[in-house]
Amino acid sequence: MAFSTPALENILAGILRDIKALNDEADIGSDSDHYIRSAAVAAAIEGLYQKLAWLYRQIFPDTADEEELVHAAAIRGVPRKDPVAATGIVGLKGVVDVELLQGSTLTHVTTGEKFDALVSATLGTDGTATVQARAQTLGASLNGLTGDLILTSPPLGMDANASFVGETTGGEDLEKPESLLARLLDIIQSPPAGGAIYDFKRWAKEVDGVADALVLPGRRGGGSIDLVITASTGNPSAEVIVRCKDHVVSVCSVFADVWVYPPTIRTVDSAALIELADGYTLSDVQAAAQVGYNALLGAMKPRETLKRSHIETMINNLAGVVDRSVTTPVGNVKASDDPLLIGWIRPGTITLGLLV
Repeated sequence: MAFSTPALENILAGILRDIKALNDEADIGSDSDHYIRSAAVAAAIEGLYQKLAWLYRQIFPDTADEEELVHAAAIRGVPRKDPVAATGIVGLKGVVDVELLQGSTLTHVTTGEKFDALVSATLGTDGTATVQARAQTLGASLNGLTGDLILTSPPLGMDANASFVGETTGGEDLEKPESLLARLLDIIQSPPAGGAIYDFKRWAKEVDGVADALVLPGRRGGGSIDLVITASTGNPSAEVIVRCKDHVVSVCSVFADVWVYPPTIRTVDSAALIELADGYTLSDVQAAAQVGYNALLGAMKPRETLKRSHIETMINNLAGVVDRSVTTPVGNVKASDDPLLIGWIRPGTITLGLLV
């Protein structure tokens, strides 16, 4: 039976009723001594009821406060995942055979964020090299970073100017309570079975930096397990992929040929013509459309097909849109045209125009 708390007015009314029952001549009017004392007692009792209601909510993880949820999950062996720093590949240049030592610091020119080289790197015969660098600041905020960096203490013969090759990836924030709750409920409802399909998914998601995992058993033959892992904002870093495989292999109690890799990202742009209601401008709707488009495609999982009708529905639900005609894509979009690849559709840019 669910726990319910009486309202302050009901508590007060019950106390005054009991006073009147014990002494029929007692004055329980709103300006009486009995009323004032009873109101103070009723307020204290209501506070106790509210405390009991809070304690009742903490019994169950799906209604518990964040702190108590973290506590309950830790007891069940489901610790909250820590934040992860973003990493990126940095291009270096200078004199042949000059070496950049592991731990060297680079500063991003635009943001001022600092990165550390994860390994040493030696310039090749063409005077260039690449090195993986990790942000000193934890979290997802530094994902997607591009541009130039400056070596804090460049070795003699190496250019102090460097730049990212591509974007930084793999940064993750402290695990959100809803994600922790989902993992806790998963282990309660599907207890570990020593190597079931859902075990591999759970093991992968236990790793910091892994938001979700697609398990593909037998894709490369009997005894093979492919784990396609993703981060909350894109693909995880190479460092997270290695740690994920090491963790899964270490906890798996059965023999399995485990591969861990990210999906192949397919960025999909869209375009549509719309008719606007009075009082709305194209720029206002354009901004809202991009937010909706990001949410729609951002929720997609690897291997899922993008339905053109879902884009139409999203646009149709925007404030100010009377009619719409999606021109791109012309049909549904598969995650990958190559059956050997595990594709993952990610949002690009949606461009709106006016229906004539």
